[in-house]
Amino acid sequence: MPPLARRLAVLAAATLTLFSGQAFAEPVKIRIGWSTMPGHMIPVLYSKPEILKHYGKSYTVEPILFRGSSPQITAMAAGEIDMAAFSALTLVLAVTNARQDVKVVADIIQDGVGDHHSETFMVRSDSGINTVADMKGKRVGSNAIGSASDTAIRAMFKKNNMNDKRDYTVVEVAFPNIPPMLDEGKIDMGTVLQPQSGQFIESGKYKVLFRAKDAVGPSQLVFLTARTDFLEKNRDALKDFFEDHVRAMRWFQDPANRTEAVKIIADFMKQTPDKLTHLFTNKDYYRDPFMFPNIKTLQDSINVTQEVGLIPAKIEVAPKYVDLSFVEEAKRRIEAGR
Repeated sequence: MPPLARRLAVLAAATLTLFSGQAFAEPVKIRIGWSTMPGHMIPVLYSKPEILKHYGKSYTVEPILFRGSSPQITAMAAGEIDMAAFSALTLVLAVTNARQDVKVVADIIQDGVGDHHSETFMVRSDSGINTVADMKGKRVGSNAIGSASDTAIRAMFKKNNMNDKRDYTVVEVAFPNIPPMLDEGKIDMGTVLQPQSGQFIESGKYKVLFRAKDAVGPSQLVFLTARTDFLEKNRDALKDFFEDHVRAMRWFQDPANRTEAVKIIADFMKQTPDKLTHLFTNKDYYRDPFMFPNIKTLQDSINVTQEVGLIPAKIEVAPKYVDLSFVEEAKRRIEAGR
């Protein structure tokens, strides 16, 4: 082969190899833990391909269901998930007990912000329970020890000089099973999520004993946490992921898309849209428009977990356990119109 032809062949082969590597690189699979719908939204955020610029190209998502935030610590430690829906307590336990190197990267839901929804802890109207003090000797339904709602329960009971095991009994019950167990008298109080909490109040058979904000004030209820090694290894792909993640959440929260957004969620939950009228109103949780977590209220919640005795010592979440660079980049791209 003539020298020029040989050089051109080598150049063509190198170019093809480079192009092929870029075009056919496997998308990064992101395994994300979640536990409640429609609160966490994670299972439906990727259901509108036309609003996702990078899905299937640089990343894909596998949502993985858990009963609460606490079980996700073990899954994270075992490398079974890359991101988790954590509460304040589970973040502390992941760092101090499981010795995990993790970062808070995005908002999921915030409780009691302004006039937005705050988690409801309900009793039967005919139970004779009118104050927290009336719960002495009673049974409390909690979705998972150490979850955000569990921490609020313990904080409110502690304010009333009541302690677990001595003054009341905690029964771990998955969120969907709390309403029937209340109805059957198997527990005396439980966390009832929207939309059922609104339906229960309207029925007259149940009443709110207190709300999470009464116990802990406004809080960063649940947030997205990721393994630091996963963030560093896949930083470019994750910038694309977070751009799509934020775009999708903004699409769902846009009033112009509300009818379709509610139907997508209703179909996933196997409910009718008329049962989810609270979504994306002030009867729903607060979600930051660019998914920035509120680090101050998160720290406040961590302080509360120590006060109620769930952890021996608190951690300072910022700056060591926070990485907002991904949502910052997502905001920059979206505002730039990319």
